[in-house]
Amino acid sequence: MKTERRDEPAGVRIVIQEDLDMHVAGELQTALHGALHDKPKSLVVDLSGVGFIDSAGLAVIIECLKRARQASIAFHVENLSAQVKDTFEISGLTKILGIQ
Repeated sequence: MKTERRDEPAGVRIVIQEDLDMHVAGELQTALHGALHDKPKSLVVDLSGVGFIDSAGLAVIIECLKRARQASIAFHVENLSAQVKDTFEISGLTKILGIQ
């Protein structure tokens, strides 16, 4: 999976450069769990390189959102393509994550 971790003053940013489907969901989960384990103030999942996300990718994001909230870590998803944003809207995640 093509990801880049950026440690920033406000927290950690994980930039994803690949479509998120069942074939890479486990790798995404590992990357996000690693970031959460370090207990940053915030975790940003940057989807600028993602053109497609399926239910497995959404499930990882939801699970990591729950973990972040339990650990009082701010969790954000940013830079969604139009197609990915549509998927988030259909699933109701835009409201939960505050995506505009």
